[in-house]
Amino acid sequence: MDIKDLLYSDVPKGNVEIGSLLIAEPLMKDPYFGRSVILVLDKPEDNGHFGLILNKPTEMTLQDLMPEWEEGKRIPIYCGGPVDLQRMFLLHTLGEELGDSMEVAPGIFVGADLDKIISYIEDGGEVEGRMRFFIGYCGWSPGQLAAEISGNTWAVNTFAGGENLLKGLGDDYWRREVADLGEDYRSWLIVPTDPSLN
Repeated sequence: MDIKDLLYSDVPKGNVEIGSLLIAEPLMKDPYFGRSVILVLDKPEDNGHFGLILNKPTEMTLQDLMPEWEEGKRIPIYCGGPVDLQRMFLLHTLGEELGDSMEVAPGIFVGADLDKIISYIEDGGEVEGRMRFFIGYCGWSPGQLAAEISGNTWAVNTFAGGENLLKGLGDDYWRREVADLGEDYRSWLIVPTDPSLN
């Protein structure tokens, strides 16, 4: 029996909505998408999909992008995806407290007023678990994401809550989100990060 038969034989196929999570299948080797969890930020009618990888930190801090701002050195930057690495995005749980924000999942907002972000951080506002900055994003052309889901590249969780989405990183984050998918995906959790070492 092929390992793929064990991993994908009974997994359900979900529909992607704004706020859905895409959880990468465990054998994916891509440096951006392997063991990644992506929050879908929009579902345009004819223009594909757009989202941010949630669990892949970079070695950069906000001060690398804003050198004159000393407080930025304590704020990590995450890799949102391989597209347009000159663009920065913000996800947060602070709602209208930061202004110019749009809710994309329960309790998770995208966008904010830069002056309010700076004031919040300089006033000692909590960053971990409350806000996360990203460089780049993920994009799919029309029909591409549906084809990838049909091909078992992604599992879809349409009931993602905001409470933990901005907490954790790396493989531990991915494992947590796989576990949240339920029994159908339990076999994914036994696949080592590098199956060739097993």
